[in-house]
Amino acid sequence: MSLGTIALAGSQALLGLVGVAVGGAKVTHQEDQVEDFQRFGYPQWFRILTGLIEIGAGLALLAGLVWLSEFTVAGGILLSSVMVGAVATHIRTGDPLSKTTVPAVLFAFTAGLLIIRDVTIPL
Repeated sequence: MSLGTIALAGSQALLGLVGVAVGGAKVTHQEDQVEDFQRFGYPQWFRILTGLIEIGAGLALLAGLVWLSEFTVAGGILLSSVMVGAVATHIRTGDPLSKTTVPAVLFAFTAGLLIIRDVTIPL
């Protein structure tokens, strides 16, 4: 196994763990997440749904390391889509750049992972 392959797998594992962690914070009603979604004007059920999607995406990225590469594609698309929504929300609410940077970086890394892995879903 080459160093590049190991680094790519490590990056995918890290993104998967981050997805599970940030989703878990939303699902477990962490105070800052509850307050943020209130400030965004989103209902609390949307916070739970977003958290479940992030957890699912993270688990799919982790599963893609062991089983089918389609899990990597699904998890990557889900996580990057949620991060696009997060960036748009932070911009819409006038949050400082520091709040927008984290989801933007997560989007970039997730999209990069999908591009570098060159994973395709067989038709």
